[in-house]
Amino acid sequence: MKEASFEVRVPDYTSSVEEYHKAQLAPRSELPKLSEEEKEMARKFKISEDEYARGVLAGLYGRERKMARARRLGEAIQEILKGLGDDDRLLSVLSDVDRLRWIVRIQSPEGVRNVAVSAELADDVIDWGLREQIDEWRSLVVYGLGRDMLREKPTSG
Repeated sequence: MKEASFEVRVPDYTSSVEEYHKAQLAPRSELPKLSEEEKEMARKFKISEDEYARGVLAGLYGRERKMARARRLGEAIQEILKGLGDDDRLLSVLSDVDRLRWIVRIQSPEGVRNVAVSAELADDVIDWGLREQIDEWRSLVVYGLGRDMLREKPTSG
């Protein structure tokens, strides 16, 4: 797989029920080594180190899933940018879990622009590739870059 030319940042360690279940069934040899702080937390919660490590592993599985989704999101944004010309470049994709959105940073001739994409819209585009959501996404990117949809050139303001 080609290395992404943009940064991906996923600061959280959330996991799904499936990832938690997978971690519970993982062989002991696959459990992450705990730091001294993590071992202390396990003692404070009165759970075994293995149980705590399985929780950490579930978080790692969740992080891997989110990183993969962020890469797919970035690749879709790059496709939109290709259609706008050669002057724009995706710098990064950031997960903003608190607000249920992704922030994409784009370098344009006018400077760095941040464009927010709702998690719901991103999921629809990534999972289903629905034309109307792709068009909505494209409109968000063009608007975020300060461009007119018809001309796709910078607007004053």
